[in-house]
Amino acid sequence: MDEDERTPHPLAAVRSARGFNRVEFAQAIHGAARRRGLRTGVDKARVRKWEVNGVRPDVVSQTYIAEVLGISADDVDPAVWPAWLPRIDQGVVPLGLANVVPALREALHTMDRRNLLSAIPGSALVALAGSWTGAQPTALAHGPSGPGAIVGEDVVALLEETSARLNALATEQRQHIAPLYDAHLARVTDLIGEQRYPRVLGVRLHKLAASLAQTVAWIRFDHGQHSAASRYWIAGLHNAYVSSDRDMGAALLSDLAYQASWRDDPTTAAGILTKALSRTTHPAASSLLHLRLARAQAARGERRATMQSLHAAERLLDAGDVDDTPHWCS
Repeated sequence: MDEDERTPHPLAAVRSARGFNRVEFAQAIHGAARRRGLRTGVDKARVRKWEVNGVRPDVVSQTYIAEVLGISADDVDPAVWPAWLPRIDQGVVPLGLANVVPALREALHTMDRRNLLSAIPGSALVALAGSWTGAQPTALAHGPSGPGAIVGEDVVALLEETSARLNALATEQRQHIAPLYDAHLARVTDLIGEQRYPRVLGVRLHKLAASLAQTVAWIRFDHGQHSAASRYWIAGLHNAYVSSDRDMGAALLSDLAYQASWRDDPTTAAGILTKALSRTTHPAASSLLHLRLARAQAARGERRATMQSLHAAERLLDAGDVDDTPHWCS
């Protein structure tokens, strides 16, 4: 079939991960051109030439491609096409500052294609957890790098306040306004991508995106949309990673592990949690992760390891400062 090349081109991989077929991708490129008051001759056949025949898009087309895929213009290097495209590994966008917005946009694109998504292999999730425990994230920029008005403290504070109110709603009430969560996360994603903020506000925006992505993931999980939920947790992990919020990163990995256990895959759950525990800092966070690890170990019939994890969870539960316990532990 036209879409099923045995070794996908990097563009084909990232395009599919964002939920576009070739016709839709060409239409999106036309939209990018129209926003500049221009036209383009890109169509399905041209996209296929890029992906299958090795034809290099011209510089302008590469700019449009980046915009459609949610990639910063600063990351586009036409001379090294297609090396500047983010690598998609078994459905997982690898951790890194340049891939934060692509990971968020991939999750947001799942809204209209939830029934077409394939599950992310457990091995890829364990590998993602391993990469989270290893390399240190690239530091965020110290000042605005995008054109236009700078995002101020009042805007970020309003977004945080709105997010806190949305997250405070009871689980059964969230279904009534689920689109608001999606729209709120989409706006935060756009602001992050535009990069018009000082570093301190950038950190807060990334932490906000991580928290929102976690909430949206649970909404998807509660509706049985498990592949979409996975991608939101992964997008949240990207943002926790670049903002150096270790406990939130551990929380998101723990949620992926919980999902694996729920889907009768305790081996993947244990693999994720073992790695996540190596970077968890708050005792309450570690307690929750040990408890989930015990569940996975029990499902694997590992009695001794299960008891050790339960004892660790109990010991850590009352340790540390209650006042600074991460909100997701409550």
